[in-house]
Amino acid sequence: MIRPAQLAILLIWGASASSVLAADEEAYEFVRELRILQDQAVLRGRGTPAQQREEFVKIGARLAEFGPRVWTEPKNARAIVIFVLSGGDPRVLRNLIGRGVAFGIDKQLVLAALAYAERRDDEAIKLLEGLDLNSLDTSIAGHVALVHALLIEKKDPPKASTLLDMARILSSGTVVEEAALRRQTIMEAKAQKFDAFETLASQYFRRFPNSIFASSFRRQFAEEVVAPIYASEPKRLSQLDSMLRGLRENDRHNVCLLIAEEGIAIGNVEMVRFAARMAALKSASPDALRMQLYEAAATMVTEESDKGLVALKSINRSMLGDRDRELLDAANAVALEVRRPPRPVSSADAEPEADAEASPQGEPGETPASSRIARAEEMIADVDKLLNEAIR
Repeated sequence: MIRPAQLAILLIWGASASSVLAADEEAYEFVRELRILQDQAVLRGRGTPAQQREEFVKIGARLAEFGPRVWTEPKNARAIVIFVLSGGDPRVLRNLIGRGVAFGIDKQLVLAALAYAERRDDEAIKLLEGLDLNSLDTSIAGHVALVHALLIEKKDPPKASTLLDMARILSSGTVVEEAALRRQTIMEAKAQKFDAFETLASQYFRRFPNSIFASSFRRQFAEEVVAPIYASEPKRLSQLDSMLRGLRENDRHNVCLLIAEEGIAIGNVEMVRFAARMAALKSASPDALRMQLYEAAATMVTEESDKGLVALKSINRSMLGDRDRELLDAANAVALEVRRPPRPVSSADAEPEADAEASPQGEPGETPASSRIARAEEMIADVDKLLNEAIR
């Protein structure tokens, strides 16, 4: 199960009285700064995951310095729960509980957060199910709904989806909404609820195009739309066409390139061609060259392999990156194999006529034609392997 990364931080416990922060330095202020940083990362693409991890370390150390009476204030107690639910080191909270600190909020919520952070999933689920989201402060309710959904999504997908809906509503315009929307979109695709998948994906592209996690989402989205079960439904391509046309030009190009890559990886030629048409890249751009490569490589395993070969020969290898040069080499190897004349059938390959007549079901033995078919099937398998290895 995917969850926020737990950070390996070594904090020094038992700070001396002189190091304890004054009570008027509210703990929640540090966590609020962290939340602003995270929100900016998904709304405006500012910062990196590495910078966020550094901030978690700093804030964890500061929270460990506060005295016990700070946590009797509800907003401070909620802050440390949010910190842990967001991926902060649970040892900060574990240490406070071990010291018998009194928290100004429901102790069950505190224990649920710690159980989740320490990967005691069954215990966390039981504790979370005993909480009423409507009774929680709005500053934390969305976080709770999100982690509850992550814990039960495999056991109870419908309930998880409802919780993700609640997380998005309760924490609109925040990192919680972004995470919930990103997760729910792919979850609906896995459940083959494609109308919901397309609706949620459109929302994500519209609301969080600059998120530092957007590139990962686009890759996941591409993997889902090239899957045979999605593309086989007649209305899906028209729906996908409409969705992609609504994206900003640069975003549409990026998504189409990813669709083409993933389409090659599983041999979905139709989706590669669809992506190439939809991208409508300018012929002189590097991305247009990449798309030309993807379409030509996909065409090599169709009846239009001659057309694919012409396209391959027109590609300037020096303008490609290392990964795409590997794909070009693989596609050229495919072209060579496709154009290789069939291997002559020797007398040793032919079955004796007597054996043919003695076939258990009265069918003829292997002929030169069936030998060529077998060779073609073997060649196609090799082609798929070459292209898949190159694109991956």
